[in-house]
Amino acid sequence: MSEDAIIRKRLVETAEAQGTITYSELGGLIGLDMSQPDQRQRLSKLLGRIVTAEHEQGRPILSAVAVLKGEMRPGPGFFKICRRLGVYGGSKNRGGQEVFYAAELKRVHDYWTK
Repeated sequence: MSEDAIIRKRLVETAEAQGTITYSELGGLIGLDMSQPDQRQRLSKLLGRIVTAEHEQGRPILSAVAVLKGEMRPGPGFFKICRRLGVYGGSKNRGGQEVFYAAELKRVHDYWTK
């Protein structure tokens, strides 16, 4: 199974369980060490490919279930790709991001539990 398929499968399982998963847990599935900047970048690019493919299929932003350890919210890359895909045009301030993120996480959970 490809790295993309492994990560997507876990993201879907997490969404079906209406949960979240840390980037460290996701990276660990494919042997990445999230303390290493190049490996964080590798996971970010992988998530970007998955999110883009999901969006092209009309599904919500699946990576909403992936969060920073301790913060329980996604990193800046989540909002950047959402802007690039045209699903988030909101402000870069934390308050606006929180509102968008909560709504998108609900959409993901609702989609995968229907």
